[in-house]
Amino acid sequence: MSMNDHIDEAAGRGTANPATRDIGLSGIPSVIQYLGSLLMTGMATAIAAGFDRYEAIPNLSLIYVLPVVASGVAFGLGPALFSALLGALAYNFFFTEPRFSLAVADTSNIWAIALLFVIGCITSTIAATKRHDSAELDRLHFYQAKMGVYARQMHAVKSARQATEITRSVLTALFDGPVALVFINGDEASQVEGEEKLTKLEMEAAKMAAASNEVVTAGVYPFDQSRFDFWPAATKADHAIVIGVAFNPQHRPQNADATVEMIALMLCTALDRHEREAAEHDFDVGRSKRQ
Repeated sequence: MSMNDHIDEAAGRGTANPATRDIGLSGIPSVIQYLGSLLMTGMATAIAAGFDRYEAIPNLSLIYVLPVVASGVAFGLGPALFSALLGALAYNFFFTEPRFSLAVADTSNIWAIALLFVIGCITSTIAATKRHDSAELDRLHFYQAKMGVYARQMHAVKSARQATEITRSVLTALFDGPVALVFINGDEASQVEGEEKLTKLEMEAAKMAAASNEVVTAGVYPFDQSRFDFWPAATKADHAIVIGVAFNPQHRPQNADATVEMIALMLCTALDRHEREAAEHDFDVGRSKRQ
């Protein structure tokens, strides 16, 4: 079992990964989401037509609220509003006189169509907001569980190598992207830990973060071609450590800075403690030899 799997298993005892609670449709391409909304509205139209064929049902337009709610929960606000608009147009085209035309013969139907669209907009906003709030709450619980496991593991680490491996694993689990730890001595990078190979520009960005002691963000000049955001981590040792995370540009977490800075603090504390214990051990060994 890998270090990342161990962190996932331990954190999973306290809370579920937000991806397990999500329907799993928010990450698919927007075109597919809107096509899904179109399909659900088409299904609602078919059901309404089936009822209307045998008996005139009052408030038949309310059936179009269902695809609006489904789109809001599954895809978000945009597809839900799209479904509300489609529902209003479909109701006008198929179920108001003259049928199979967007013209409206009875002015009372204009208000019915407008009311349907307004109800759809309100419903889609509520559903999308509820979905967003629920996803954010799940994400917060997931982050808290991961950070709790990470803190306990860092307290028990036996070596600097183990500390950096655990740090890369938890960052990968939290942000679902490539992670690199860059060790810098003076003006040169002495060691890079991570699965992704850094480009020359990204190495320069990491050194800039260490020299300025400030975050260097990807996609910002002069490092606009860099994939990684870099955070400096201050240690008491001679070398500096820079944490790099390559986010999806379209899904960069809002709390990334606070989370990475907290992890950097715990990593530096663990490394400083390990170096101090190693120095004390060497001192004790040297003193015992002299005696």
